[in-house]
Amino acid sequence: MGCRVVVLSGSDNKKEEAMKLGAHEFIATKGAKELKVSRPIDRLLVTTSAQPDWNLIVPIMAPGATIFPLSVADGDFSIPYMPFLINGLRVQASLVASRYVQQRMLAFAAQHQIKPIVEKFPMTEKGITDAMEKLNNGQMRYRGVLVPE
Repeated sequence: MGCRVVVLSGSDNKKEEAMKLGAHEFIATKGAKELKVSRPIDRLLVTTSAQPDWNLIVPIMAPGATIFPLSVADGDFSIPYMPFLINGLRVQASLVASRYVQQRMLAFAAQHQIKPIVEKFPMTEKGITDAMEKLNNGQMRYRGVLVPE
């Protein structure tokens, strides 16, 4: 889509995969005191299951940037107030995109032959247990799918 993609992740575990999928930069955040990016981030898609460390993220955001929280996490959405105001950041929240946006996304994916990356598990008691264990351990890559045998 012509975007410059910067991936922020807790560790380097997904770096090779992210770069193969087209990321321009990869930054591991765990233990970092400060993040460095080649240029400020205009749009941030938050897909993690936990709130990121906003004290690390806000300084790398461009003035007027938009944050899109796309996943659901426990607790309140809490961001450092003054940097949020000073930089004119916006938060655009929605659990479901409009039908029009979904149709455009599907057409784009079809045109460019973009397919989801999934891990398949048998729809058995063991398959469900294995899938949930992997999910709970933070080892699930992208989407886990239960398939009938």
